[in-house]
Amino acid sequence: MIFMNNKYKGYLAVIVSGTTFGCMPLLAKNIFASGGNAINLVFWRFFIPLPLLYLIMKNNKNISTKITKEELKKIILVGSIGYAGTAILLFMSYNYISSGMATTLHFVYPIFVILASIIIYKEKANPIKIFSVALCTIGIFLLYNGDSKGDILGIGLAFLSGITYSFYVMYLDKSGLKDMDSIKLTFYLCLIASFVMFAFSIGTGSFTVSITPLGWLLTIVLAIAVALGAVNLLNLGIKIIGPQSASILSTFEPITSVVIGVLVFKEKLDLKILIGCMLILLSVIIITASDKEHQKSIS
Repeated sequence: MIFMNNKYKGYLAVIVSGTTFGCMPLLAKNIFASGGNAINLVFWRFFIPLPLLYLIMKNNKNISTKITKEELKKIILVGSIGYAGTAILLFMSYNYISSGMATTLHFVYPIFVILASIIIYKEKANPIKIFSVALCTIGIFLLYNGDSKGDILGIGLAFLSGITYSFYVMYLDKSGLKDMDSIKLTFYLCLIASFVMFAFSIGTGSFTVSITPLGWLLTIVLAIAVALGAVNLLNLGIKIIGPQSASILSTFEPITSVVIGVLVFKEKLDLKILIGCMLILLSVIIITASDKEHQKSIS
C-alpha cells in the first residue's frame, strides 16, 4: 500500500510540475512588457532561487551540501546541456515562431525518451506506453492553432529543445542523479545553469536590470515557483515513477497554457484544440491505469 501511495505521489508531483510550467507564459509576457527579455529572464530564473535553495539545504540535517567529483561532472553535463541548453533553445525559438508552435515542437520529447529507452538502453518496448505517447503526441500537435509562418530556424531551435530536454529526463534516471535529494539536485542544477546563462546573456548583450518593480516581482515569483515547485516536483516524479511516465504526464503543461490562453488572453477554443486536450488527458489515464495494473500483477 505504501508503494502504491508513492506511485500516486509521483503522478501528482509531475502533474503539478507541468501545470506550474504551463503558467510561465502568463508571467513571462508581463515581464517582457516590463523591460525584460527572454534570455535575461532565463538567467534570473536560475539565479534568484539559489540563496533560498541553499538555506533550505543547509538547514536540513538530512541533506549534505557536499558532492563528489563524479557527481559534479554529471551535474555540469546535464545542467549545461539538458537544463540551460533547453531553456536557451526554447526561448530563442520564440523570436522566430509563435510560442504555441514552439511549445508544440518542444513536447515531442516523450518520443525521444521512449526511443532512447528502447534503442540505447535496450529496454523492453511497452505497447501501452507507446500507444500513450502516440495519443499525447497527436493531441499536442492538435493544440497548435496554425497561426505561425513556420520559420525554419525557429522550428529547428524548438525541435532541438525537445531533444535536449529528453536528454535531461533520461540522464537524471540513468546517471543515478535521481537518487540525490531533489532540493540539493535543483540547487546545483540552478548553480551550473546560472553560470551558463550569465555568460550567454553577456555574450548576446541581453543582460539587463532595467526592469520595472512589477517586472521584478513577477520575475521573482516565476523563479521561485519554477525552482522550488515545478523543477523540484519533476525531479521527485522522475525518481518515483521513472522518465517515461513522467515525460507523458508532464504534458499537462500545454493543457494549462491552452486554458490560460482562453481565460486570460481570450484565445479561441475550437474543436481541434478541445480534441487535442482530450487525447492528452486520455493518454494520462491510460499510462496511470497501466502502471496500476502492473503493480497488481507483481504484488
